[in-house]
Amino acid sequence: MTKQNQTYAIILLLLLSVTVVIFLDQPLFIGIGATCIISAVFTKNKRTLPRLVLTNTAFVYKTMLLMFLISITLPVLMAAGTLPTLIYHVSNLMVGHNLLLSAFIISTLLSMVLGSAIGTLTILLPLFASIAFQSGIDYPMLIGALISGVYIGDRCSPLSSGLHLLSGITETDFVSNMRLLLLSAIPPFLLSLTFFYFWGFRSIITIDMISSNALLLMVFDLNIWRLLPLALMILLLVIKQPITRVLTIIFLLCTGIALMTDLTLSQLPTLLWGGYASSAPEISTYIKTSGFKQMINVILVIFFSGVLNSILEADSLMDTVIAPFVKHLTSRRKLLFNTGCLSILLSMVTCSQAMTSMVNGKYMAPYFDAFKIKREFLVMATANAGLNVVALIPWNVNGIMIKQLTGVSTLSYFIYSVFVISLTLLTLFVYPALIQRHIERIDR
Repeated sequence: MTKQNQTYAIILLLLLSVTVVIFLDQPLFIGIGATCIISAVFTKNKRTLPRLVLTNTAFVYKTMLLMFLISITLPVLMAAGTLPTLIYHVSNLMVGHNLLLSAFIISTLLSMVLGSAIGTLTILLPLFASIAFQSGIDYPMLIGALISGVYIGDRCSPLSSGLHLLSGITETDFVSNMRLLLLSAIPPFLLSLTFFYFWGFRSIITIDMISSNALLLMVFDLNIWRLLPLALMILLLVIKQPITRVLTIIFLLCTGIALMTDLTLSQLPTLLWGGYASSAPEISTYIKTSGFKQMINVILVIFFSGVLNSILEADSLMDTVIAPFVKHLTSRRKLLFNTGCLSILLSMVTCSQAMTSMVNGKYMAPYFDAFKIKREFLVMATANAGLNVVALIPWNVNGIMIKQLTGVSTLSYFIYSVFVISLTLLTLFVYPALIQRHIERIDR
């Protein structure tokens, strides 16, 4: 079998495996793991495979550790009353304001705290859905506003798994990458603000629409001091403390606060394993988080993506995938454009943000070095295109989960996902030219 046919066979096997596990509603790592096992059997250079697996695992182990820390920190943030206090005070500020604009801004802020698009959407959807139905606003438009906000933090929050994985693979500083991603997000953010302001100015939120806030007061102590863990986290990140250290400190602090409130030591293992779920049924639909149990799938997806990348690397199969995107590279602008396109293709084919990050980050880095472009721009092109567009791919895990959560199809909210669409287009067609001019100015 030729290398080209072997590559296509693995890609088809991956697509089939992922499709089957999605259809059967099984964890994604099972599909990627099955692809790894079958592909490894037909690998020609089996002797090099263990070394490559160890090398690629070393690249991503910090990201897997980060995912573990996030999975146990979010439940104690909720149990300590930090997240309920944030939701309560921020939603009170929405009264008298534009629904769509509020949905966009609040989902942006919370996603920057959580670092997860789906996690943020899970928390905010019940609250905003009830308000939308009462105000008569077009429901898919509301979903578009929420999608636009949650995918800002999903790619450039300090807790974003994609950001940390890309930073690790490209051997770049995640803080520098975060700054660049935030800078590139300013134009589409302002465009989204304008769009949702004018489209939602007739949908004004009233106090009756956030009546669930009264229930929060009955369950939690919502004193403003409970926001101190978030303030401390921001401070520690500003003074450039390692993210793993920051999360460890916040976890210990929130665990202490929770234990001094209502949590008991016997309840702590259950909380960390299964996540937080409110005992009050009236607010249990949105006052909840996942735990380590749910994060296992994400950690194993990252691990098996590294294994699959090792299999492709062992027989030099990635050249077949990469070749069309690196042929005839005549300028930095062309390289940046092709990198963004490749990342979108990988997200469409693999349905895995981890695989997209690993392949793009590892195989395109030498070309960025050859063209004397900082690898931070490689992170930007991949995150702004491939990792950003996953919500708009109906068969991607993100697209499927959004459909399950909201009941709205991708095609229905697509046009209203202003931030996601505009950032992708800017990254492909505008930013490459600007970056090329910037580098040429420096070279002079």
